[in-house]
Amino acid sequence: MESLQQQQQQKQGSDIALPQSWGSGSNRIAAINVEGTTPQSYSGNNSKHFDHDDPKHDQKPGWRKFLSFVGPGFLVSIAYLDPGNMETDLQAGANDGYELLWVVLIGLVFALIIQSLAANLGVSTGKHLSELCKAEYPNFVKYCLWILAEIAVIAADIPEVIGIAFALNILFHIPVWVGVLCTSLGTLLLLGLQRYGARKVQLLIAVLVLVMAGCFFGEMSYAKPLASGVIKGMFVPKLADQGATTDAIALLGSLIMPL
Repeated sequence: MESLQQQQQQKQGSDIALPQSWGSGSNRIAAINVEGTTPQSYSGNNSKHFDHDDPKHDQKPGWRKFLSFVGPGFLVSIAYLDPGNMETDLQAGANDGYELLWVVLIGLVFALIIQSLAANLGVSTGKHLSELCKAEYPNFVKYCLWILAEIAVIAADIPEVIGIAFALNILFHIPVWVGVLCTSLGTLLLLGLQRYGARKVQLLIAVLVLVMAGCFFGEMSYAKPLASGVIKGMFVPKLADQGATTDAIALLGSLIMPL
């Protein structure tokens, strides 16, 4: 008789379903009483801290969510607005007109694909590319990538510094070496501004980008480019001579380099 009761108790215990987690992914161990029910104090539905389905969990308006991504977007756009890219685009337009717009279109398509893959990698892993390279590659490859990255940063920064120095010299007749010092001082000021929060830096960059965009739209309204020439240059690939080939390579490099 006692053995029959023990078998029934073992069967009842085996029928109790133990949940894998309580409260949206938490691996805490919950207490279960002998009747097979969950105590009221450990009920996952009563825990507002872990219930992400609660409509009151995130009451931030949609426009504020959108603006939280606008600031980093303006920071990323700076990569395409550096003096090296500007000079390459202006030089290609002055030499070849609308002929190389198809190179710009193809380069932007490839850039969007690579940026989308990089964004998906960061969202799915929670790490940026440098952290993933450090975690996945051996030491020899990591040091080679670090050296190449430093060389690329130096090669990309030299045209910006010299370009701004020459621009200040042309506009305000400031000596080139003074322009270099002013450029370095501006870099230090931006780095110091980060102490007051990333939003301040993002706001400043956004204002500068919008001013630059307004200047470009003003120039376009003054130049009045031909719509037929623009459409033909974007969708009809053409390389007239060796100079156009060189400009096309420079354009493609300026579009891929910020990635």
